Amino acid sequence: MSPRLVHTFLLVFSVFAATCAPKPSMRGPGQLDDKYEIQLKQWTEGGRVYHSIDRVMFVYATYLSPDFRQAFGNQYVKIFGIDPGKVDSDLEMIATSVGRGHEFFVFADTSNLDWNNFDEADSVWRMALWGGPDQLGVPPVSITRFKGRGPNLKAFFPYLNDFGRSYFVVFPVDQPNGRPVLEPERGLLQIKLASAFGTATMSWKVRE
Repeated sequence: MSPRLVHTFLLVFSVFAATCAPKPSMRGPGQLDDKYEIQLKQWTEGGRVYHSIDRVMFVYATYLSPDFRQAFGNQYVKIFGIDPGKVDSDLEMIATSVGRGHEFFVFADTSNLDWNNFDEADSVWRMALWGGPDQLGVPPVSITRFKGRGPNLKAFFPYLNDFGRSYFVVFPVDQPNGRPVLEPERGLLQIKLASAFGTATMSWKVRE
């Protein structure tokens, strides 16, 4: 194969890999209720970044919509039989955080662990949220790295593996100009994770 054909193949592969969103696995250590699994699938999107043919990152994000939160709370009570507000752990952070903005559970697996540092100021990645094509992306209000990825967290988010890291990401409701990020006439939200290696994009249809 000529160098020109090799270059063309790598370019096509990179574009295809970057635009083909991976499907999350729903096989975890616990048995999920059908209603919760439906909500988890509906509100979870994936993205990936390749450099030539080398994987740099794959990422999944679950939008913590009102419907997802209700299913999450019901699943929590069914498993543990207690109020999630009474315990301080990763799961309870998700269950009790409603109201601060557009909130996401994000899991990323990078080929270099040093690049999996969304919560640090010197991260190679820049994360932003869009609600329309004419907007400038708004950065997160906060990014909190979860303590671990133990069986309880993996039971609720089966797409976790033993190598990546999980984050709780909160974006503002409004843009700097005071207009809402979520434009009522569009009803779309989009996260972009960008670096010198490439960009992973994930989109959600929030309103019909």
